[in-house]
Amino acid sequence: MLMLACATALASLTACGPDNSTGPAGGSSSASSNSPSSGASTGSQGKPNGIEKSSAKDIYGQATRANADAGSFREQATSSLVKSDLRISATECVGKVDKLQQGSFEIIRKSNDIWAKVDAKFSEMAKAHGGALPADKWLHGTTSNPLAKALSSYCHSEQFTSPAKAATELTTGQITTVNGASAVPVGRTAEGKSVTYYVATTGKPYLLKREIKGQDRLPSIVYSDFGKPVGASAPAGETVAFPSS
Repeated sequence: MLMLACATALASLTACGPDNSTGPAGGSSSASSNSPSSGASTGSQGKPNGIEKSSAKDIYGQATRANADAGSFREQATSSLVKSDLRISATECVGKVDKLQQGSFEIIRKSNDIWAKVDAKFSEMAKAHGGALPADKWLHGTTSNPLAKALSSYCHSEQFTSPAKAATELTTGQITTVNGASAVPVGRTAEGKSVTYYVATTGKPYLLKREIKGQDRLPSIVYSDFGKPVGASAPAGETVAFPSS
């Protein structure tokens, strides 16, 4: 029961990823911390795609579909609670999650196998919730292990298997530039909170960025390196098993 409670606590603290609604409420072991800086990095070079002529709802839907069809990408999320830098696909994930006030961990997922290495601060936080995650050691488990599954939930693989569709009305803004790429913004504002999605207007209509304002607990997210292999593999050296009870 303690282990289940710990897994539940960890899952409740996971970063909010790309939402299935458009409302504001709604093989290496880590990725580089450098932000994308060019159209090449975002995978959006090419001829104009005309996406800005579609309705705002269609723009959003086409963008999430394009990201899913890419097969993989880099996702960098930032909020007042967490920062993460992950390379992900439907079955792989490599990178690092920093929960700021609660410690950090590295994560690797390959199919059903999950490895994680937590720092001392995160280990203490897990212990306070009834878990026993030794610090600075690679832990191994599978998706059937509650703790391993809770940590890997940051990888948001559902973006590839169930790309989100707009659930609320959106409006379209003026074309702008995001990390060197031309993009059209679509989004909404309500009660002082706003969410804006920036979609590439050249090449594939990738979703390049989700920007949140007025709600700092939800992360703003930058996407890049579309189609680049994740290359997840088991960490070198000794591993220990995730606790199971």
